[in-house]
Amino acid sequence: MKKDKYISAATPLLIFLSGLIDVWVMLIAPVILYFVYRKFALSYAQLTALKIFDLSISLLALAFAFGLVNSSLLIVARDFQVEIPLVSSGISKYLIGISVLGYYFIYLIVFTLFSFRQKIASPYFSFKIFEALRGKRVVAA
Repeated sequence: MKKDKYISAATPLLIFLSGLIDVWVMLIAPVILYFVYRKFALSYAQLTALKIFDLSISLLALAFAFGLVNSSLLIVARDFQVEIPLVSSGISKYLIGISVLGYYFIYLIVFTLFSFRQKIASPYFSFKIFEALRGKRVVAA
């Protein structure tokens, strides 16, 4: 059990370091770690990897949706020749990206801290899609 706690706490660090290889490796790393932990029966670390993967997919979906809204506002601003302060200058896309990445990195730290306390972190912006597909009961927080 103690070994599972430390492996679970190291999981966010492994995922962050995999991002140094490539951004897409950072997205795939939780899935790989989930199946590795499943093979070695590390249930707590397995759940942490699943929650991080779920958060990654959820944040990608949110960033895509915000990007669509940003693009739509930019098209409207150009068509009607009006100036929308953050959209027309292109700053909004950087704000969206920095906000999403900041939230992701903060929650990687939260996952690490909660793992040392043997608690499960539940991110607010996670859609909990893969937890529902896994078949375990998900309690809304």
